[in-house]
Amino acid sequence: MRKRTIWVILVIGMTLLAASSILRFNEDDGVEETENPPGETPEPPSETHEPPEETHGPPPETPKGLLVSEISEEAEILFVSMRYVLNDLACLDERYEVKTNFLNDPECIEKIYDAESDVLASPRQLYAYDIETGGVTQLTNVDYDFSSSKPVDSTRIMAIGAGSDTDGDGIVSTKDEINIYLIDLAEEEIECLTEGLNLTSINNPDYSKANEKILFSAQRKGVFHNYLFTLGLDQTLTQVTDDDEYHDFDCSWSEDGTKIVFSRLPDQEYPWVIPSQVWLMDADGTNQVKITDGGPNPDDEGPHGPYPIGIDADPDLSPDNRKIVFSRLKTGKQNEPFGVYELVVYDLETDEETVLDSSYANMIPEWKAQGIVFIRQIGSSTSAMDRRQSMYIYIDDEFRDLEQYPFNVFPISSNGASWIE
Repeated sequence: MRKRTIWVILVIGMTLLAASSILRFNEDDGVEETENPPGETPEPPSETHEPPEETHGPPPETPKGLLVSEISEEAEILFVSMRYVLNDLACLDERYEVKTNFLNDPECIEKIYDAESDVLASPRQLYAYDIETGGVTQLTNVDYDFSSSKPVDSTRIMAIGAGSDTDGDGIVSTKDEINIYLIDLAEEEIECLTEGLNLTSINNPDYSKANEKILFSAQRKGVFHNYLFTLGLDQTLTQVTDDDEYHDFDCSWSEDGTKIVFSRLPDQEYPWVIPSQVWLMDADGTNQVKITDGGPNPDDEGPHGPYPIGIDADPDLSPDNRKIVFSRLKTGKQNEPFGVYELVVYDLETDEETVLDSSYANMIPEWKAQGIVFIRQIGSSTSAMDRRQSMYIYIDDEFRDLEQYPFNVFPISSNGASWIE
């Protein structure tokens, strides 16, 4: 969910919103307890003979560049993360295990968060996930900070992010110029597809295999208004929406490439009070239909960060085009500091809404034949180490968490998960 100038990507925006609060906690380092192997009796204390502690060697250094030539056939989900930071010696103890309280460790936190620039200190990279085995493969180790990605085919990935330090703070981050890239793993090339198109505030790209086009939201330079565009892999640009009464974001293709579902924020003065809505239209921008008016705000709650209560964001169509899944901001006063973003399904045939979850921040859902994959944020008002951000899937009426500690600790954890088909 996303806006650079007027509508910051929600997951990234929430990352930056809560990352600064990580440093507010100063917990005592925990003491790691070790258990005796099954069937063994511990030796009595001895001043002259103590069994040595088991230690692991330092992790191997990851080479720079594109790390694989193609996406594994077993991989089912693409995601971005900075989990590799936990292999840095700054975040490991003397046994080369992740420090117990790494978010409050002065050496490790320097690798995670830059307080002066208020950004993540290390760029997020691309990974592939195998649901059956839980195996994770790092795909890139480059000087790009990726926000999300979509597979084009087995060797090419469309990704959005920052590719250089354009603001001069010494860190490649979400504060730098954002572009859309085509990553060719086989050819070991990264091509900037939006270079020279005179666009800014680029966000929320989705790739359609059906029509081989990228759909995204952006502003034309000098025009403070977000519209939707399509972009071919040959850099052919087409503007899809042009209504100045709305700002258009959070766009997704239907599986067959014939429909576009997106969020619209009515044009208004800041701070915003009217929530964004879900709209549906044909792939060429015609036959636009408003699906929702946004959610309720029965307690007249003030905005959560910049976002008014009730925003409907990140819609995606079911594979049969009959339903839409999206996130709805219910409240900012629960599940702090993330708030509660309900996971909602809208039935286009019956006009009925079904809330799948109303307890956590459920972000950026994507609905394919395999199910719904999304990012869930679980808050804590007492400990930064207890804040979670993890990939989840919703299949056969059940939720499944795909990530475990320490890789689900916010903000180390995953962003922008997408199915590989």
